[in-house]
Amino acid sequence: MRFICYCIFILFPIHLAAQCSSPQPKKSVIATVEGSLATVKILDARPDERYHIFRASFSSATFEEIATTSSPQFSDITVDPSAGSYCYYVTTENSCGQMSEPSSSTCTIHLKGRGRTLQWNSPFPNQSIVIQYKVSKIDAPPIDVSNWINSERFTLTQQAQPNDTYRVTATTTIQVNGQPVTTELYSSLYELIDLPAIYVPDAFSPNNDNVNDSWVITTYLIQTFRLQLFDRTGVEIFTADTPTNTWNGILPDGTSATSQVYTYLINATDFFNENWQQTGKVLLLK
Repeated sequence: MRFICYCIFILFPIHLAAQCSSPQPKKSVIATVEGSLATVKILDARPDERYHIFRASFSSATFEEIATTSSPQFSDITVDPSAGSYCYYVTTENSCGQMSEPSSSTCTIHLKGRGRTLQWNSPFPNQSIVIQYKVSKIDAPPIDVSNWINSERFTLTQQAQPNDTYRVTATTTIQVNGQPVTTELYSSLYELIDLPAIYVPDAFSPNNDNVNDSWVITTYLIQTFRLQLFDRTGVEIFTADTPTNTWNGILPDGTSATSQVYTYLINATDFFNENWQQTGKVLLLK
């Protein structure tokens, strides 16, 4: 008798579950202004992650999700950085669909001004990060008008002119994957429009020919005004508390002043409550 044996193999599918752990929140997220766009950069991004971008205006504490991307950089085309600061944070989604906690928020730098004083916000409002700033006039050719400073405020000199355009550069060192990296952030642009000014002629001729017979000072956006005029020996010969009070070359004793160079001192306050002090010389011709 012959026996035939059969072997039966039963195959069971084996399911290998992906081993995932919740992703850590990103620690190296920055927001900067590039051209006219607010741009969010994730410096410690990974190719196997997706990022959910949340945004709030600087004056609001309410964040809303605005985009999802796998790119380490996101340009927000729906906002105008010159209108205000916008803050962002990101959450990280791994390949298993797990979400991280939010990153720390970062904000675009909004540059604004009152008269000659420029002000801006920190790009990291809720973090203890050392930041230095530099103010530049970007009209061709670009010129730095300040050294690196720690303040978020800078007063321009009286040589600043209307229509000058300025930008702030912030520099800081942050940790990217455990390594220190120095990075620069840029503010929105700010153009000087209404700038207080004091215009002082450097000569006049009180000879009764109806041409430049009085020394006339003109001002713009100046609230308070005090003028003192001195002769070459330092004696005060004329004062005025308003620029409309002009000098016609007559001394306090009623005699005519001689032809010489006189020195003036102006102390004023503009409508932005900034103090002005201006000195110079004026030539009296006869």
